[in-house]
Amino acid sequence: MSFVFTLAGLSLVCALSFFPAKLQLTPEITSQLQLAAVILLALAALLQLVGLLRGKPAPAVAPPVPAAKTEPAVAQPSTESVAQAQVVQFLARLQEKARLVDFSMDDITPYSNEEIGAGARVVHQGCREVLKEMFDIQAVHLGDEGESLSLAADFDARAYRLVGKVPEQPPFTGIVLHRGWKTSKVVLPRLTDTAREVIAPAEVEIS
Repeated sequence: MSFVFTLAGLSLVCALSFFPAKLQLTPEITSQLQLAAVILLALAALLQLVGLLRGKPAPAVAPPVPAAKTEPAVAQPSTESVAQAQVVQFLARLQEKARLVDFSMDDITPYSNEEIGAGARVVHQGCREVLKEMFDIQAVHLGDEGESLSLAADFDARAYRLVGKVPEQPPFTGIVLHRGWKTSKVVLPRLTDTAREVIAPAEVEIS
């Protein structure tokens, strides 16, 4: 259809341009024919444009991408809460094995020295077991208590503590009052509850 309109419009343009004398048209008719030619060419162009738009493939629509499944964020315990829970757990272990909290919190005034000594033996045995279980404890100073010791200027101030009349300049010579303790390993049980605050649960006997 656009071809017909184009051909008709071009024919009118050619006739009006090259053969105006032979047609012997009045100015009014000539202007009307010129307008008709313009309309025919415009219709042809419009039909051509419509045809192009109809033949153009629709833009491809990408299939919707399923949203990635996100796992709920798990709040990680703070370093401070973990450290506090480990201290409580260590204290709970001492209570379980040695009844250390019971012995420390109880008023021992009414008890005799023999009774306190018997209780202290149980506490000592339990605490020793826990310490050996969780630490590898060794003496800092490998010598004996009471012996003389001289420390140079580069001594380890974390391992040796000077007491008494300490001079300003080394060497520092004195008597070993205590050999000190250190540990080469720390083995704490894995935490399952960082909000733990109970050292030992209350016990209820059901009859």
